[in-house]
Amino acid sequence: MGLRQSIRGRVVVVVLTAFAAIGLIAVAVLATIVSHVLRTQAQSTTSATAGWIAEELTTTDPKTVVAEHVLPPGSERVIQILDADGRLVAATPPGLAPLTTARGREHQTLMTTLDGIPDFDSDNFALAVTGAPDRNGAMLTVAVASPASLEEGPTAALVAGFVLTGIGLLMSVWLGVLYAVDAALRPVEAMRAEVQSISDIGSSRSVAIPDGEDEFTRLATTLNDLLDRLRTSDAARRAFVADAGHELRSPLAAARVTVEHLAIAHYDKSECEQSLAKLGLAIDRLSAVVDDLFVLARLDDPGARSVSVPVDLDDVTLNAVRALPGQTPVSLELAPARVLGDAGLLDRVVRNLLDNALRHADSAMRVRVENTGESAVLTVDNDGAPVPEHLREMVFQRFVRLDEARDRDRGGSGLGLAVVADTVARYGGRVHTNVADDGWCRFVVDLPLAASD
Repeated sequence: MGLRQSIRGRVVVVVLTAFAAIGLIAVAVLATIVSHVLRTQAQSTTSATAGWIAEELTTTDPKTVVAEHVLPPGSERVIQILDADGRLVAATPPGLAPLTTARGREHQTLMTTLDGIPDFDSDNFALAVTGAPDRNGAMLTVAVASPASLEEGPTAALVAGFVLTGIGLLMSVWLGVLYAVDAALRPVEAMRAEVQSISDIGSSRSVAIPDGEDEFTRLATTLNDLLDRLRTSDAARRAFVADAGHELRSPLAAARVTVEHLAIAHYDKSECEQSLAKLGLAIDRLSAVVDDLFVLARLDDPGARSVSVPVDLDDVTLNAVRALPGQTPVSLELAPARVLGDAGLLDRVVRNLLDNALRHADSAMRVRVENTGESAVLTVDNDGAPVPEHLREMVFQRFVRLDEARDRDRGGSGLGLAVVADTVARYGGRVHTNVADDGWCRFVVDLPLAASD
């Protein structure tokens, strides 16, 4: 649940943060728009009022004009009429200092902004100043100031409305996101519980695939594919351990019996020599199995360092043929061929193929290394029976031994050809078995040539 809560928490935080940021930006934009609208409206109203008063002054006494424009109590508009010396002639409300020192001009309106009016209000005001002659022709100045921003009460109410609305929206988004994330993660939690309940990898249980063609469907399919691969790998591991134990048990049992026989005091020299020979064969067989197991473990290890250096395949083959016992004639044909690989592993490939041919040959073997210009081809033939066609792929699997090779005294662990196949595949080559033109059994290894200097 920790991962689920963590994902849910992170999604909620990200969404709420984004929503809050958008909300703050929206409030800032709205406040800017409202301020611009109020200022524009205040300027328009103030200018119009100043124009009306200027027209009325031409026919009406200034005090009468001002009295006609007095607003109800609580209104914050200021009207002042000044003479040519800047003295107040009439004003509403009374008692305030002149709003401007400028002299108005007839038919011209000067718009300015006041950052508050002393002894009256500290808010911003739009100020309109114009000129008009009175009934006697004397030039008067008309100054009208109207609020260009919201009052504290409406502002507080507006802010409170924004805050409450934002909190309500945030709560709604929070609940909606929690529900959506929980609903989205519910299939993942169900798959997690199903996978956790599969305690035996060998069981056939799998994860239920949700309906639809979305990410959860693909996730469930991937999990089932992974379970199938794990089951296949586990089955191969179990079979490998069982086969390895079986292969190791036979030479160990033979060695134990031989040692027990040697413990009998009345054995003569010839019998002791025979027993020692059998013991040597058992130890050799045991060593071969262990060596092949180590090689396969090395090839199976994905973290093992892969050596890839130029190796002369013809030299490796020549040395391996020279090391064979001399009872079976070997026809050898070599051409220079350099490949990339580990010299030790490639030597084991050649020796395993030669050992396999030696065990199955009736009377002769042929070994040939060719250079095709693109690859090096190693061919090992023996005059024994070819591998049946339906077994030609299976013979390269681990612990697979043909029926005619079940005689353990002749050697062979069932791992030699598997080592060949895995090593050749590591270096980008391929190995297969077929029938030579003259009916002999043939094994062919094809490896890419090393780049020439």
